[in-house]
Amino acid sequence: MVKTRVLGLLTALSLVLGASVSSPVSAQADAEDQGWSSTADQIWDVTNPGAVRHTGTIRALVWDMEEHDGRMYVAGRFLEVKAPDGSTYSQPYLAAFDVDTGVWIESFAPSLDGVVYAIDFTDDGRLLAGGELTGGVVSLDAATGTRHSNFDAGVTNSWGPPAVFDVEVNGSDVYIGGTFSRSQGTALTDLAKLDATTGELDLGWLPTTMLDAGVTAGGRLVFGIAVDPGRDRVYLAGKFAGINGNEDAAYFATLDPEDGSLRSDVRQGLPANILSNLGDDVNRGWSMWMHDVQWRGDKVYIGGQGHQTTVLDAATLTAQSSWFTNRGVGDQWAGGDTQVIHLGENTIWSGCHCWGSVGDYPIGAFIADPGGVQTIAEYRDWVRDFREVGTYGQQDVKGMFGVDINTEELIPLTFDIGGIAGAYAIFEDSNGRVWFGGQFSRDPVTGRSIEGIARFSQEAEPVGPSGLRSPVQTRERVVMTWDRLSGATGYELLRDGAIVGTPTGNWFTDRSVEAGTTYSYEVRAIIDGVATPSSDQATVSTLGYSGPSGLRSALETRERIVLTWDRVAGATGYELLRDGTVVGSPTGNWFTDRDLEAGTAYTYEVRAVVNAGETPLSGPVVASTNP
Repeated sequence: MVKTRVLGLLTALSLVLGASVSSPVSAQADAEDQGWSSTADQIWDVTNPGAVRHTGTIRALVWDMEEHDGRMYVAGRFLEVKAPDGSTYSQPYLAAFDVDTGVWIESFAPSLDGVVYAIDFTDDGRLLAGGELTGGVVSLDAATGTRHSNFDAGVTNSWGPPAVFDVEVNGSDVYIGGTFSRSQGTALTDLAKLDATTGELDLGWLPTTMLDAGVTAGGRLVFGIAVDPGRDRVYLAGKFAGINGNEDAAYFATLDPEDGSLRSDVRQGLPANILSNLGDDVNRGWSMWMHDVQWRGDKVYIGGQGHQTTVLDAATLTAQSSWFTNRGVGDQWAGGDTQVIHLGENTIWSGCHCWGSVGDYPIGAFIADPGGVQTIAEYRDWVRDFREVGTYGQQDVKGMFGVDINTEELIPLTFDIGGIAGAYAIFEDSNGRVWFGGQFSRDPVTGRSIEGIARFSQEAEPVGPSGLRSPVQTRERVVMTWDRLSGATGYELLRDGAIVGTPTGNWFTDRSVEAGTTYSYEVRAIIDGVATPSSDQATVSTLGYSGPSGLRSALETRERIVLTWDRVAGATGYELLRDGTVVGSPTGNWFTDRDLEAGTAYTYEVRAVVNAGETPLSGPVVASTNP
């Protein structure tokens, strides 16, 4: 199972971020360019931080999210949930919300005694939660939060509570990582493999981490785990100077899922484009921790303290693409660590302690040393180059950014939220909406207070009015109507592509039509001053004119014939034809045909002249002069 877990630490790269700023940031855009709303949905939130031992300097309230059976489960260091109206309710460390509505599910009420950093679901639907809990990891009923007594991980720490920072279920096994020293009487160093049903420790999987003596903050712990069963791999990300005594496997390592040994068929440690511990000959005290690791298909995704989110080729674990967060022109805060990576349907979502700029940085922009690791000097050049040149697709970033998962191109979007610590949990739900968890402050557009959760939705494609139809057609007018569209302040009716009316209601009478003519109509609505797409077309024909009726001979002599017919409404005149030739153009409904030959038969027809032109001919009538 691909997980969405990471722990991040707020570490400033002050040693390498000292370059001056001189160039404008380019390619900035907002979420609306990608069809996303740039403002957060009004959903329930979490608030009131609880006590912690291991992450007390980090302001994030939310550390992990998982969707299951129509619910979004949210884990962290909060003690309360907060309704949109500001009301708060007790809900320590783990809460469930309706995925569709974002409403808190009160019936899910686990009793927990410590912050929850990581959650995952077993194949039979149980919820496993890890953190600073008694036992390190607990098994809960996903509907009620009731704790399963038959699951007993027994994870402890030599000083204070344990901290389980990631929980990764893979079939009947569950891999955990963090900072802890014992489980069920067996000594451990930050890693364990448990039975997913009982929590029993697997004594055949006991890898060990090595102490990282970093200048900024030393330590030894595992932040992220990802299990790749098809390749028989367990990926580790964290703050460790090596695994199983091997210093090559620092900060990012690949283990065998059965015995915990380092995989010998792939390189261990960080790829060349991420600053790493290079040993005493360079700078033994500088480290570059990894905070998260994910995989899908033929790619592995890692990110961490180096301000980078990087895509690796799964076969070789070498870098293919990389994005760097840093302070740019006009930025208010320094860039920061990648703290979480989530793989959505079409997007690589990266959460970070970043309130400045993000840009893609070319792999191999600086020459790596023969050992395949980038030097500190090159890293300083990289940071300066990124800030000064501004040619690498930099854009605003506020705690998280997205990358197209297929093209690996940075998506130009910026979400309108403020904060300092940024995103520590991300989940793209089954509705295509993205939930960000961590520490934020306020949506500057809506003013909504955002303390732990911000959810963003893709904006629906605008549609035009429906039900366009014509209830009335005459020779001189066409009445059009359509279904009202919510939010519309007016409409534009188009006939054959040109606007013929701008009504405020949902009907219009088109009086500029001609009889016997076919037209194509469309309508579009005006919402917030912008026209929607047009509706489907409706084809309408006006009524036409028939030829005059009642043509007859009223008088015949040797030299003339008088003809008459019924009047045609709207006619301005008539044309009388004798044997196919017009012989008269009277304005009334009669005509005397003179100078005829005696004893001769003639065939007559008549048509009316109307505004639209001429009507069809009447039926023919034969009349004869006297002999």
